[in-house]
Amino acid sequence: MKAGIVGAGALGSLFAHIFQRAGISFSMYEKDQSIVDEINSFGLTLTENDLNDIIHPLINTKPGILTDADIIILFVKSYSTEDAIKDILSSLKENSIIISLQNGLGNFEAISKYINEDRIVLGTTTIGATKTGLSSVSFGGKGVITIGSSSSESIEAADNLFSKAGLQFTRMFNPHIAVWKKAVINAGINPIAAILDIKNGEILKIPYAMELQKQVVTESVNTAKAAGIPLDIDIMLNEVSETCLKTSVNTCSMLQDIHNGRKTEIDSIIGAVIETASRYNTPVPVSETLYLLIKGLESKKTALII
Repeated sequence: MKAGIVGAGALGSLFAHIFQRAGISFSMYEKDQSIVDEINSFGLTLTENDLNDIIHPLINTKPGILTDADIIILFVKSYSTEDAIKDILSSLKENSIIISLQNGLGNFEAISKYINEDRIVLGTTTIGATKTGLSSVSFGGKGVITIGSSSSESIEAADNLFSKAGLQFTRMFNPHIAVWKKAVINAGINPIAAILDIKNGEILKIPYAMELQKQVVTESVNTAKAAGIPLDIDIMLNEVSETCLKTSVNTCSMLQDIHNGRKTEIDSIIGAVIETASRYNTPVPVSETLYLLIKGLESKKTALII
């Protein structure tokens, strides 16, 4: 079995190291030529426990590098999902499987426009990683993977891959529940950490940040319930706190994006919660405020870079 990684961001780079250590054959597709050139020149470095490990993965800006991959894992930003699928579609094997471990809501819908549902494995992960350079990544904390699919064959293939990689994972009959759970976790961590410019674990040290976290998680859970997703507020508040602890030294992807003047995934996380809430007349004032603040930071950073 050969794997393909789409996107050499933080998690894509981390999984490249995980696959390399496990002896799993893989290749990487990354659109950014500067990232590919640097990795090809200097290797891909992972920093973990103050130790550096360098690998030299097969990586290219041409999607044809994925031609012989049996399983493709998407690690692009949620706003790039549809473009990524369109880019790689003609290079995929007829029966290849697509795994989404991305943040945000709406990735399944974007993928299923082009790929049959039985070839899609939808999932989430709470593993932490921070991109520290074009060709370097820092491990941010252990986490779990949750996956599900309408096809038993596809889920077995994903099961085999993650088992061989030594990754902790669980199966879920309805993966959309897991995606909503991850969206709630992201909503309760990413915008708060990004606005306060702090690492995930520092949220738990600031009472005001914790109260803000409680309010946005409550709004997100209420929205999920209105949409027919059975989540429990107390359970989700506990999971958000546990994720902060497990990834305490991690700089969340939203803060990384703000620091680097990149577009964030706020639209597919809190933006998607707000959009869903509006359909069910569910009030989400705290979420709306956080959304506007992040969009303001995006605009400010973009303006400064220009």
